[in-house]
Amino acid sequence: MYTIFTYSGIDELRKIQASREIFPFKFVETKELLECDTSCCIDITALVYLLQTNKTDLYAAQMNLEKMDEDTVIIVKESVADYALELFPFLFFDYKDFFEESREIEKADIATIACPCERRTLYKYNNADELNTIIVYAKEHDIPIATFSQVSGILRDDFDEFNRSEKLALMDLTSLSYAIEDNKNLIYPLEQILSSFSNLSIIAQTAQVDVLLKYFPLFFDAQEPIKKLLPELSVMPEVPEKKSVLKVTELSHDKLSTFIEGLNHNLIGHKYFKERLHRALKNFISLNRVKEQKILSIFLFGASGIGKTEVARLFAEGLQENSYLAKINFQNYSSQDALNSLIGSPAGYVGCNHGELSEKIEKSSVGVLLCDEFEKTTRPVFSFFLELLEEGKFTDSMAREYNMDGYIIIFTSNIPNEATYKKVIPPELQTRFDLVCEFEAPTELEKNQFLDLLLEKATQRYAKQFEKIVLTDADKRKLYGFDYSKITALRDIKRVFNDRLMAFFEEKEVDY
Repeated sequence: MYTIFTYSGIDELRKIQASREIFPFKFVETKELLECDTSCCIDITALVYLLQTNKTDLYAAQMNLEKMDEDTVIIVKESVADYALELFPFLFFDYKDFFEESREIEKADIATIACPCERRTLYKYNNADELNTIIVYAKEHDIPIATFSQVSGILRDDFDEFNRSEKLALMDLTSLSYAIEDNKNLIYPLEQILSSFSNLSIIAQTAQVDVLLKYFPLFFDAQEPIKKLLPELSVMPEVPEKKSVLKVTELSHDKLSTFIEGLNHNLIGHKYFKERLHRALKNFISLNRVKEQKILSIFLFGASGIGKTEVARLFAEGLQENSYLAKINFQNYSSQDALNSLIGSPAGYVGCNHGELSEKIEKSSVGVLLCDEFEKTTRPVFSFFLELLEEGKFTDSMAREYNMDGYIIIFTSNIPNEATYKKVIPPELQTRFDLVCEFEAPTELEKNQFLDLLLEKATQRYAKQFEKIVLTDADKRKLYGFDYSKITALRDIKRVFNDRLMAFFEEKEVDY
């Protein structure tokens, strides 16, 4: 059995490259390499990531390594070394720092071998507007452009033909770079594509270039602006200035107090929620200012029509009067392609569009998002929000980044109780919510308070009409004079009240 040599990260890996050439593990090719020359250096990091989720390939991996001997140097990233020992207990018995052994290797003057794949340049663009310009240019000049999933799937034969002809073809790795942080088993298949398509030019959004350099140091050694690759590319359009968004984190102490008072006054009932919300808001503002919490997430569940969505409306109104509330109804997000509808269809570029989420938050001038009937969506959407609540930002299908730092996201659901909440919402997502509260049906007293609030708002909205009316207690009793004891939804009470108000104006012969 043999020892595995470890490196801590990309810097140490490059130091190893300075002393000898490194082969990434590849099925079949690694076996053939060891049959020709056992004194080579093989990096199995990507293989370990692959085997973490694909144990069926373990036997084949062992067969590929069976020809190794004492002269073979196997290296792996230190963070997965323990798992490598678990995977190959009959090949390796221990691991140690590479640089202890490298000094002996240098003294032995072991001959190096040629690197099987020449490292290449990564070409970068800044934003979705620049990407659109690239797509137009590529179409005009018959240059194919696709994502990793397309090159490795339905377009593989087409790109293989371009690769053999050495004609220019582009593969955009932006979408893969976002996925790879949480899905390391993507490393190995991309290494296979990069090895097979050596003439393919690789592009990516500037913000993600470091991620690709981090995970694929054997394949990329430089980065250049896209115009180095496409010098005739027209001048990139300027990014339009983003409009300001009002957020609760920007409120002064006095404005926050006014904000909370307005919400308490206009939200009838739900005393327990209001107490917890006041505390949660203050904590969020303090933590956000020191960059400890990026989004305040609130999950409200209970029967329909009792004030859950009203909380989001009051938040938006409290930040800016008559503001547009970004609202997404997840009743429409229960299909297989729900995530595509949310953030845009896959970046195949032809027919690619923005998702509803980016469109809604761009349209709004307040940092509030309402996710209604959230329990009806799919697992990929749950996972998306899990990451959004953690990172405070997301990227749509066009690689456009949206920063939601300082936002309040309110998730509402008609699930009936806490037991159902724990059953329907994934446990890992439950832990991300900052405030979870069940909304209960209003009491008779609260229904009466709600009618008082409706009348108060009506006198403001119809000020001209009420100037012509002396509102008496008898008039008030008449407006309230319907049986609402069996009505639990406040929106239904509001509907009846408005009908009676219009009838009241007619009775008083007041135009409305």
